[in-house]
Amino acid sequence: MLLTEQIVRRGAMVCGFRAGRTNIEIATFNNIPHGTVRNFRMTYNKFVEDGGKEEEFDVTNGKRKRRSDAHDDDIVDNIQQIIDKDPGRSMRGIARELSVSDFLVRKIVKQDIRYKSYSLRRGQFMSAATKERRAERAAALLNKFKHPPDKDMLIFYSNEKNFNQDQKVNKKNNRWLCSDPSEVPIVMATKFPATVMVLGVISNKGDVMPPHVYLDVLKNIVKPWMDQVAGDRPYLWQQDGAPAHTAKKVQDWCEDNFPHSLGQGNLNPLDFFVWGVAERDTNRSPHSTKQSLINSITEVFANFDRESVVNACSRVRSRLEEVVDAKGDFIR
Repeated sequence: MLLTEQIVRRGAMVCGFRAGRTNIEIATFNNIPHGTVRNFRMTYNKFVEDGGKEEEFDVTNGKRKRRSDAHDDDIVDNIQQIIDKDPGRSMRGIARELSVSDFLVRKIVKQDIRYKSYSLRRGQFMSAATKERRAERAAALLNKFKHPPDKDMLIFYSNEKNFNQDQKVNKKNNRWLCSDPSEVPIVMATKFPATVMVLGVISNKGDVMPPHVYLDVLKNIVKPWMDQVAGDRPYLWQQDGAPAHTAKKVQDWCEDNFPHSLGQGNLNPLDFFVWGVAERDTNRSPHSTKQSLINSITEVFANFDRESVVNACSRVRSRLEEVVDAKGDFIR
């Protein structure tokens, strides 16, 4: 409860609001700071806009508690109909259309309709034939996971990525705490940043091949490294569906030299884990030279946590099962 003096001041302000007095008139007559009157009027108006009755406004309550039943079922139905017609409609737009407060719309969406606002997802275009082929390959690879020729079989994953010299920024996650917007540093981007193409290979046991800046690389670097890591154990190798990988010459060589080589259908732990983690560290700040970027990439891969790689690889099987269940369509 508020002190008696505060309750009296609040009561005086409410009387002034109902009498149609301005903030200056109320502040002068009651000897109350103008800012206090202005802020309290906003609280009072918000209560009324949200469906509260003027006579129910409680001046003894320090923090306004908005009633959960401060709106009727009609407005809930109207908002539900608008969302059903266009789920991409902004809540501010809905509030303007219905002439209600933005806060009320958000409260109804959260508490009554029980929806949440999510960002749109992006994905590569897939035709019906692509989805069918993706489902078939996922099922074949899942079968190899369930029935390996050896329980200690190694699984290698490979992919390549273009790193550039510019600083990597996620507008949603990268924030800056300060008192003035002018203090926020500007992340500059070059028009044609220098890039480095990196080939990465990892295993389900946490092995990470040093990055190399696709048939000569496979012959001279990837294959010898896999043989060294696997020793006498059988292994399975996964690559993505890039044109350089699916070219007949490359595929023929892979069939002759890699046991159980099979495209993985965009379910590669390098895609959904390794590259993101690596780029977060390598491009935390911009690089002035290409060699600086290469050195940073090499250092990050050298210090990659094996346990994290193992955990990422362990998620491949469940993802394959989701793709099979979705008949080749996108998965969450």
